[in-house]
Amino acid sequence: GLSEGCTVLLAVEKVQWEEEQKSALKDLLNFLEDGEEVQAVVFGDWGWGNYEDVGSVPKERRGKVLSPHEVQCYMEAWSFFGGHGSPECYAAYIYTDRRLIFPSQYDGSTNLEGMPLRPTECMPTMPGQ
Repeated sequence: GLSEGCTVLLAVEKVQWEEEQKSALKDLLNFLEDGEEVQAVVFGDWGWGNYEDVGSVPKERRGKVLSPHEVQCYMEAWSFFGGHGSPECYAAYIYTDRRLIFPSQYDGSTNLEGMPLRPTECMPTMPGQ
């Protein structure tokens, strides 16, 4: 496994994992648009903050602006897409060169959503669609 403070190079291409393997890194890489680059990540608490978390992101690293290289070692063994019910992932703001990406929950289903970082001519969508 990877230890705290480890450094992993950000994959340029979308990586393949075993189908059953939970990986927030896999989720994020597959959610990114072609050519989009992660610039920073800020993790919050697990779920709604009142549940036992998986311990991947140390408490002292939460609420801090982390580089893509710092966060990769914290993004395995859990997923941004956690079934139905309460969210089974960390709250997070993921800043890319284009968007702010964050976990969202609609009707009990958790997934990733994104919005432009800057004023952009686009057609806004309603989360949960």
